[in-house]
Amino acid sequence: MNFHALYLIISASALVYLARFDHYGLYIAIALFWIISAFYKPLTSIAIWSIVVFMGGFALMRIINITASGIPSSYYLMILSGEIIVMLIGVFLVKSI
Repeated sequence: MNFHALYLIISASALVYLARFDHYGLYIAIALFWIISAFYKPLTSIAIWSIVVFMGGFALMRIINITASGIPSSYYLMILSGEIIVMLIGVFLVKSI
């Protein structure tokens, strides 16, 4: 198993864990797409780009929230830094395909 597939599977697992089957199946469907893409190479690049966009959107929302609300808790900042790191890893992986 290569790093691209591992990245997709870990991202899908984290999404399912965080969503906790709560968003009417939308996040579950996205996670299933990422898992399928881990094993079906023509979709791998598209799936990694979708993770980059997904994490970038969440990070942007958190940054806007921080600018509007002020300094958040350390947990909130840790989540933001994790989203940015996952996004940057995705960009690196797409460039290496």
